[in-house]
Amino acid sequence: MAIKRKVEGDDIEPQTKALRSNEPRNNDANSPPSQPQPPLTARPSSSDGSVSSRSSSSSAVVALTNREKRQYKYKESMAILNYQLYCIAKQALASPISNTGSYTRLTNTYIQQAAYLRRIYCKTYGDVAVFGFGECGQLGCGQGMTQSMSPRIVAGLRGIEAGAVASGAIHTLVLTERGEVYSFGCPDEGALGGIAVDEGYQPCKVEDFVTSNFGPNGTGASANVLTFEQRKRLVGNATIVHIAAGETASFALSEDGDLFMWGSYRDKEGRLFRHMPPPDDDRIPTGRKDMSQLNEDETEECFIPPRGTQDWPLHLCMDKKTKDICAGDGWCAAILEDETIVTWGIGTTGEMARKVPPLDKNTPNHVVISEFLTPKPPIWSGLPGKKKVTAIACGCYHLLAVVREGGMNVYGSGLNQYGQLGLGDIVNRHELTKIDFFEGRNIVKVDAGFHFSCFVNNTGKELYCCGRSDYGQLGFSIEPPDSGLYETTPIRVPLVYTIDMSKVTNPKGNCIIESDIVEEDQPEIEQISCGSAHVLVLTKGGDVYSWGYAEFGACGQGKRDTDIMRPQKMESKLANAQGAKYKVKYVSGGIQHSAVVVATDSRE
Repeated sequence: MAIKRKVEGDDIEPQTKALRSNEPRNNDANSPPSQPQPPLTARPSSSDGSVSSRSSSSSAVVALTNREKRQYKYKESMAILNYQLYCIAKQALASPISNTGSYTRLTNTYIQQAAYLRRIYCKTYGDVAVFGFGECGQLGCGQGMTQSMSPRIVAGLRGIEAGAVASGAIHTLVLTERGEVYSFGCPDEGALGGIAVDEGYQPCKVEDFVTSNFGPNGTGASANVLTFEQRKRLVGNATIVHIAAGETASFALSEDGDLFMWGSYRDKEGRLFRHMPPPDDDRIPTGRKDMSQLNEDETEECFIPPRGTQDWPLHLCMDKKTKDICAGDGWCAAILEDETIVTWGIGTTGEMARKVPPLDKNTPNHVVISEFLTPKPPIWSGLPGKKKVTAIACGCYHLLAVVREGGMNVYGSGLNQYGQLGLGDIVNRHELTKIDFFEGRNIVKVDAGFHFSCFVNNTGKELYCCGRSDYGQLGFSIEPPDSGLYETTPIRVPLVYTIDMSKVTNPKGNCIIESDIVEEDQPEIEQISCGSAHVLVLTKGGDVYSWGYAEFGACGQGKRDTDIMRPQKMESKLANAQGAKYKVKYVSGGIQHSAVVVATDSRE
């Protein structure tokens, strides 16, 4: 996800009109539809496998294990998606006018929605390995382990079956097979969400993912409101399917589209902010802070919402369900169920892509709440109209969004002093602006670091980078670039490439000649994650490539005297107790550390 502190078928409607749960289903592709054609949209089924998110679980599903439940949900959701594809395709084929472009958009949309369902339900679970700088406990290996140049297994998480990790600035989150969350690292700003073990140097479990009645799945009724403890006993913890980590904030997304936050949003002067609790959250607003033990420079106002730290998960009650979440420095963005996006947090340099007032010590709390902490849609440049967003990435102070509008386009907003928006200039943007370079290149994956960005197209074999390059984070030079060097236009960066030194004119600049790239040699990229000034890439073949800032080991390439200028395959000798070699299944880069999920073939 992103990093935090500086280191030296537009004709296919979204899910708002999706297939109703009470309509008769016909999953036989050879049978005619009995209902009007539904839109093509991935709809994760509920905890019982049905389309309705609040239906009661059937006994057949309750008896299943967590992994079997997810497989059941995956097959159910894919059946709905396939039926939608059948209906739309049949209608299109019945038309006397051929429209090849529509078929292409339909196919691309189907692939993206199917990939979303696979990401939610079909994870490979295993152990967690960490590497890099860990002085604040972000490696989770105890106070004696403050740095690791190569991947090291987190012993305290063995056996929990991890499925995903999220590396923040100085903390780390782990998502398990059971939909539970663990955290470790610096606990000072509330980012751990649980009771810190050994001052955060050991993993702790994050509890109390309890939904509010005022969330997207609740009734919003004020009458007969249950207390937090009553709802906890009645409903229990939500099952988490996705996590994200910012500088001092953490997020968890449930399978029902409920979003939880803990930690804080820090402004440029060090003040901490957080959300107001929903009306039915009656827990102590000051959290775990002992108000009788304030320091001389502290006042009670600093710990009353919207100020202070959120010490445990708080349900962010939005009108619509959340589909994806991404965190930046002190702000974040989310894709909602209708494929629109909203932004919120302490963003003042255009990263939230909407107008906000000045923020200083005299800004009233009600302004902070309404203009900064309330999720709102961004402003889009160009032609008006609803944008269908398929992917987002939050850098430190910039936002990237992939939009489906005919083809796939990319938009950017925020700080641009190093050309990280890829717009060919260094002018900041305060609204999402189309990156013309990517017109027709079918970008589907994006990620962003401190002052740079990465883009991957739909083949998974074309990677582009732009922005600041002086730590090697753009991956195209031979020698370390001069301080502050940057590229304002995205440059193709192959993972596998032999540089012809006879053609190199500037070893500190771009040494890649695109016509010399052997396309057949390029591995397909499964996932990309940017740290502050380093990049991790996971290929579908299970290999990991890393490059960029390597002084403290965040690239996992062992002890090095220089940063890594070009993508380099990470060789790991990690093995389990039986001697079976681990394979990496998920990657996440933080500020100066990284975390990955590793598993053996027997756990796939």
